[in-house]
Amino acid sequence: MIWSLQTLRFAAALMVVYVHAAQTAFAATGSNGFLPQEFQIAGRAGVDIFFVISGVIITRTALGLTWQSFAWKRVRRIIPIYFLACIPAMFIAGRSGIEWRELIATFLLWPATDVMTVPILPVAWTLCFEALFYIAFAIVLFDGRLLYAVLGIFAGSMLLRPYGPVFQFLGNPLILEFMMGMALAYLPMKRAAIWGIPIGAILLVAVGFAGVAPTGGTMEFLVGEDGFQRVLVYGIPSAMIVCGVMQVETKESFWTEMGDASYSLYLTHTFLVSALLTLWMTYPLPPDLIIGFVVLVCVVFGWRVHVRFEAPLMLLLKPGTAVASETPQAAH
Repeated sequence: MIWSLQTLRFAAALMVVYVHAAQTAFAATGSNGFLPQEFQIAGRAGVDIFFVISGVIITRTALGLTWQSFAWKRVRRIIPIYFLACIPAMFIAGRSGIEWRELIATFLLWPATDVMTVPILPVAWTLCFEALFYIAFAIVLFDGRLLYAVLGIFAGSMLLRPYGPVFQFLGNPLILEFMMGMALAYLPMKRAAIWGIPIGAILLVAVGFAGVAPTGGTMEFLVGEDGFQRVLVYGIPSAMIVCGVMQVETKESFWTEMGDASYSLYLTHTFLVSALLTLWMTYPLPPDLIIGFVVLVCVVFGWRVHVRFEAPLMLLLKPGTAVASETPQAAH
């Protein structure tokens, strides 16, 4: 396990939470606070960092596993706490009705039916790509000769993206970020690569000020609008940061524990952000106080959800009887 990547996972989750907290502050006060919006939007790249980390961790931890043990390990890691988080999301969405497409997108993590559909828990759009990556990896573990077929499907779907949601999903350029992580997993350790951390961070911040940040929301991310632009301006700097962090030797610590909790933080933070927005609309505070308070509350809540629910669920499902026996190594 590369413990430094666990810490980076926490930082990436914080970036996503920060973006949503800043949006909340702006909605409540009309102000972005001390930091300009051009700086704040760099937080969107937290998702891209997650994807690159996923490529690294999955590639390294899958070695020696059967496709069955790999698949069960991934299911055990992402599904139980995700389904738990879907319960309040279902109650909220149920007020306006739930379509069959949303159920498929939510519980099968397949958003591409006759139309592209966002899961009921919107942040799960990233899990759709995680699941797609896991399935592709499991296929290759089943028979290594199928690697060329998997790559062919991706390349072909990318060319056919104008012809419908299935091709848009299977050929989404964001998949290239997982591949970047896979490539990094095979690179030798080079101390000089640590410079990727500051250089990548500077590039991410510069994206907003240069006016080249990809726009859109969850639907656009799923469809892949500005997908190549996102891979260029967010994916490559994210890969540089991940590569740099991989050169840092560290041990288990408070920060790696928070990295363990980053998945729960990511899944749950939007519930708190939405609830707190109602509070700020009634009792507004200065925008920077709103941002700081929202981030703090989300982090503490996500950590407690991890301790009280996520970790016990993983322990409960850890096989002594089933197919996998490794300690969960997460990659969201």
